[in-house]
Amino acid sequence: ELVQEAYGMHYPDKRRNKSILQKYWPGLELDSRMTEEDEAWSPTSRESITQLQQRISLFLDFVAKLPQTNIVVVSHGVFIEVLLQAHCPEALPNGRRVYNCDTIIGDCLSENGVYKGLQGMRVLT
Repeated sequence: ELVQEAYGMHYPDKRRNKSILQKYWPGLELDSRMTEEDEAWSPTSRESITQLQQRISLFLDFVAKLPQTNIVVVSHGVFIEVLLQAHCPEALPNGRRVYNCDTIIGDCLSENGVYKGLQGMRVLT
């Protein structure tokens, strides 16, 4: 849930119920902390950029602790764009936006499970 789109107000940004996701993708291991309903979404308020940046930091801390070395992250444009603007702005030169189906590759650096930064992030063309 840390990589979902900026949440709130816009119905398309609301996550489907966990049981529906499990039905559509039975082989996918969902985060055990995921609640049945999207508790972060609200019809009256939207997540601020500051709140999204805090969530991105939690996500990067989580990734830094993983034992895997090759990780695929699938998310939405606003999440990825804010992540890159904050942690690797050179990946989006001249105000480039993140578009649907963009593929961005690079390295998440960590040391002893502590996030150190992003390196070599770039949009594949």
